[in-house]
Amino acid sequence: MEYLKIQEIPELRNPTLVLAFSGWNDASSAATTAATYISEELGGSEFASIDSDYFHNFQDARPLVSLDAEGQRQITWPTNTFYACRTPQLANDLIFFVGVEPHLQWQLFTRMIHSLAQKCDVRMAVTLGALLADVYHRSEVRITGSSTNIELATRLGLKRSGYEGPTGIVGILNNLFRDENLPAVSVWANVPHYVNVSPNPKAALALVRRLNEFLQIEVSVSELEMGSIDFDDKVDQALESNKAVKEYVEELKLRSEDENEDEDPSGGLPSGEDLAREVERFLRERGRGKDSGEDN
Repeated sequence: MEYLKIQEIPELRNPTLVLAFSGWNDASSAATTAATYISEELGGSEFASIDSDYFHNFQDARPLVSLDAEGQRQITWPTNTFYACRTPQLANDLIFFVGVEPHLQWQLFTRMIHSLAQKCDVRMAVTLGALLADVYHRSEVRITGSSTNIELATRLGLKRSGYEGPTGIVGILNNLFRDENLPAVSVWANVPHYVNVSPNPKAALALVRRLNEFLQIEVSVSELEMGSIDFDDKVDQALESNKAVKEYVEELKLRSEDENEDEDPSGGLPSGEDLAREVERFLRERGRGKDSGEDN
């Protein structure tokens, strides 16, 4: 059975692959919301997918039933879809993958993603994630970045992850990309654990803005900006009815104000312009090394 279904391989120029998965790596759906938003804004077109039947336990992640305009029942299954985005104003095109963290066969699943990346001559991957954290909901969303590629991490001033413990599909993918010598960067948003509702437009907005800079794209964020304002207001209203949680949040607010005086809100990431420039330089040098037959 062919689990990776390719309609056709699009003609793209040195594409960057951006990936987001709902599930453990996607607190408040911030990562998948950001990836879907950019893909739609850039007119992304579906060209491939991974069949969910073999990789998902539908007793844990059940299909959804909805009614259409005529009252007919419709079944929505988990999807794992690749979208091609042509960006003629830039030096390279983009591929977005938006899927669901699988329950089964993770190694096969990730190898299929890498296989498609090879077929499309992907030059770099960016994985997105979001995690629950002790952060105040009205503070600027903290964005952190890391890379499993030692040379790229050093070049961009990114941290090499020191985390040890259970991991998600994003962690498996990043290790696979490292082993296959595909440069990859992982970008994460911190979302308040006391309002783990989906979607969180404020965290998605922070990721979109960061990708706008990093990928040198120009995607309008006005819709997410309006959603972020409404999100903060609704959280404030909800806190008014829960005194204990409100007191805890007030403590987080004070802690956040103290930390903001000392910490870089970028989470240690370089500026978007610097990041993009260094990535381009890294990839050019890497390309010249391959052309000259050097082992990278």
